[in-house]
Amino acid sequence: MDINKAKELVSTLAEGVNPLTGEVLPQEHVCNQVEIVRAFYTLLGAAQPAKERAVPENAGKPWTTEADEELKTLYMSGEKISSLSKYFQRTRGSIESRLAKLGLIDTTRFFK
Repeated sequence: MDINKAKELVSTLAEGVNPLTGEVLPQEHVCNQVEIVRAFYTLLGAAQPAKERAVPENAGKPWTTEADEELKTLYMSGEKISSLSKYFQRTRGSIESRLAKLGLIDTTRFFK
């Protein structure tokens, strides 16, 4: 397996999505545990050149109910995912995964 494919698979897992099916993993899944998500991001960061290692401040941190509500409101008002990513200091994939978990988008479209 090539390193880029491996990073893509691990990144998708870190975002709470099954990389083979595109399904959002259940909250209680081991890949959604805080320490596991942090381990994924640590490995992903180490696998990137130094100039690309900037990880958003909130990457791997759990979502709060308040942040979920704010995400829903902003997304439903038309905010773009790239803007939400910057606002919440999370990766684009994290925002997409959370929107899918909240039932606002269908992640299977990313895996076709």
